[in-house]
Amino acid sequence: MTTKYLATITLMAFGLMTGLAQPSNNPEATGKVASQPPSGINGRTLFLHNCAHCHGADAHGDDGPDLHDLALADNWIANRIRKGKSGQMTSFAGKLKPAEIAALVAYVQSLK
Repeated sequence: MTTKYLATITLMAFGLMTGLAQPSNNPEATGKVASQPPSGINGRTLFLHNCAHCHGADAHGDDGPDLHDLALADNWIANRIRKGKSGQMTSFAGKLKPAEIAALVAYVQSLK
């Protein structure tokens, strides 16, 4: 492998790890959630780390409701994740980045 090739791969990996290689969709600027999460962000992993303690590892509910077959818009789900619901769900605005929220929305919408 050439030095130029290795440098390119290294920069790409660094960009993915730091979020610099994300698509130009900026959910905060547009008020919309990207329909596809940025590559490198796994919605299921985020769900297991942040949501499963209430919604269950299978998302069929526990303390929180079942998240399968939701008939809700992406923006509605993203807003609930960001703001939470008083007395029922904590806000994740200070914990999750917009791209991570988009990945969670995509994961939740994939549950059938």
